[in-house]
Amino acid sequence: MSRPSTAVSEPAVRTQPAQLTLLLVGDDRIRDRLERAFSGDETELAVETVVSPAAVAERSEIEADCLVIASPAATAETDAPETGAAAEAAAGHLETLRTRSVDLPVVVLADERTPSLADAVRSYDWTAVVERDEPPAQLADRVHDLLERHRLTALSRRSLASVELAGDAIAIVGPDGALQFASRSFAMLFEYDEDTAEGTPWRELFTDDAVDHLESAAIPTVSEGWRWTGRCTGRRKTGGTFAARLRLGGLTDGSLVFAISEDERRDGLED
Repeated sequence: MSRPSTAVSEPAVRTQPAQLTLLLVGDDRIRDRLERAFSGDETELAVETVVSPAAVAERSEIEADCLVIASPAATAETDAPETGAAAEAAAGHLETLRTRSVDLPVVVLADERTPSLADAVRSYDWTAVVERDEPPAQLADRVHDLLERHRLTALSRRSLASVELAGDAIAIVGPDGALQFASRSFAMLFEYDEDTAEGTPWRELFTDDAVDHLESAAIPTVSEGWRWTGRCTGRRKTGGTFAARLRLGGLTDGSLVFAISEDERRDGLED
C-alpha cells in the first residue's frame, strides 16, 4: 500500500467564481428571484433574459455559465397551466439542448418534480431542479454545485485524455458499480469494444474469487483513504481469464479508479 490519498480522505472544496453570468428563460419576476437568491453571495451576478433554449442553441458562441429555465407554472401568478403540461414544456426545452449538443449546465425552476421532468433531467447530464417552495439560497447553492461538478468533469476529461495518450489501461467505476469510463487500452485488455465497455459492472471483469478478495480487502482499504496495489484474476468478455496486477484508488464521490496490467509472470492468485 502507498501513503493515504488526500484526494480521498479530505472533503472537496467548492470553487466559487468571482463573476457569474446566467441566461434566463423566464419573466422579470423570476429574474428578481434569481437576484435575491444571490444577494448574500460574494459572486458578481449578471442575468440575461432569452426567449427560449433554442435561441441559446442557435448562438455561435455562448458567453454564459448556466442556463435557468422557468417552467410556465413557475412563471405565472395566475392561469398557470397544469403541472404535467409545465413539466412537459421543461422536458421539451432540455431535449432541444440535448439534440443540439449544448454543453451548458441547466437549472430548471418548477412547481413539482413530476416523473416526466425527472426523466428529462436524467437524459441531460448537467441539470438540477429547484422547486418553487425551496428557499432562495437553495437556488444559489444548486447553481454553484452544478457549475462545480461541470468544472471538475471538464478537468477530469482533460486528465483522461492524457491517460489515453499514455496508453494506460484505466477505468473509472461509479458509485453504482458500473464503468463510467474505460480507456482504449482497458477495453482492449478485457476484449470489449471501447464504446460498449461503459456501463459494464466491474464485478463482471474479474473471477468470483477475485471479486471476493477485492470486496474484502482492496475496497475497504480505499474507502479509508489509501490506495491499494495487488494481484488478481481478470475475466475477459469472451470468458477467458488472465493474471493481472491492479492498482485501485478512490475519488471524493465514492467512485473507484482501476489501473490494471496483465501479469504474465503469475497465475492470477489473489494477493
